[in-house]
Amino acid sequence: IFELIFDLIFEGAIEGSKSNKLPKYVRYPLIVFVISFFVGIIVGLFVLSIIISKDDLLSGLFMAFIALIMLILSIIKFRKIYLKK
Repeated sequence: IFELIFDLIFEGAIEGSKSNKLPKYVRYPLIVFVISFFVGIIVGLFVLSIIISKDDLLSGLFMAFIALIMLILSIIKFRKIYLKK
């Protein structure tokens, strides 16, 4: 149930932030919400990679590589959706 509720809220925020029909004072907080969610996940992966690298360096580097790829792809997606309108 929690996943369904969160999915509805998050998907609604993503679609609402893309829509030009909503006023700017509604869209901008939705954009901040979506960005902060993705930044939190990426920072969490970087922190996890640091924690893992204390025990196993190769696994920590692999996790940091995944987080870096996610960061690059998120920046590209953000530029395509919000800045190229």
